[in-house]
Amino acid sequence: MYCEDGKIFIDDDDQCIYCKNYAEGVSCPLLTALGLGVVYLEDSLTVANCGFFEKFERHLHIVRDDENDNSD
Repeated sequence: MYCEDGKIFIDDDDQCIYCKNYAEGVSCPLLTALGLGVVYLEDSLTVANCGFFEKFERHLHIVRDDENDNSD
């Protein structure tokens, strides 16, 4: 995670990528504090053990459309 020009950027190594709060656009207390300027990042930070973390699991389901299936 790092800040540039007042914007917060999340790296692929950050735990935030797999967090329910981040994935669903819910206001994360850590990101909110950074965005409001309550806390500042002097350098980059890898978020690995956040107390607000809730794992977000993606589930894909394939839906077959038999009506338009031309695989005969």
